[in-house]
Amino acid sequence: MQAITASVDSPAAPAPATSAPASPSLQSKEAAADPADRLADALYALLVCVHKNCTADLFEAMGELELTMTQTKLLQKLDHAQREVTVKAAAQLLGVSLPAASRAVDDLVRRDMIARHEDSQDRRMKRIRLTGTGEAMIRRVNAARLSGVRQFAHTLGQEDAAALLKALGPLLERPDLAACRPEGDPNE
Repeated sequence: MQAITASVDSPAAPAPATSAPASPSLQSKEAAADPADRLADALYALLVCVHKNCTADLFEAMGELELTMTQTKLLQKLDHAQREVTVKAAAQLLGVSLPAASRAVDDLVRRDMIARHEDSQDRRMKRIRLTGTGEAMIRRVNAARLSGVRQFAHTLGQEDAAALLKALGPLLERPDLAACRPEGDPNE
């Protein structure tokens, strides 16, 4: 917690006087005068560290499952969708072209990870949803993500881990965050 606390509690150091513009990180520290901005900077550093150091398991799982990043994102989006979506809507959610989304959908349909059918109102539109196989793939990808985060958590000392867990407690009561807890979490 010392590194996290230090970056949140200590005032930003003034930028050295030079004729060159300040680096983005210095500009960010200067702009982070209010606690929310300082917290955002600290969370950013934490997320980048976790992401950089804990993605090996995730990428290994994606490789074993032979999933592209687009396919993984599509499965995740469908897992969080409240209803079936059209292929066009999936392309928009992913930020990819319709042909790219169609290729991802075709492969996932072939592998029984998603189901596709014609819209009952407009036969030109195709609707997609996760299948049981797709849900199992998402669980495997999420388990790999959790494994990496657990590896990071084990690098923290017991005091730091306990302090961070205590600080996160009230946030994890928010419905949007509580919904993201891992399956089988005893705090659910």
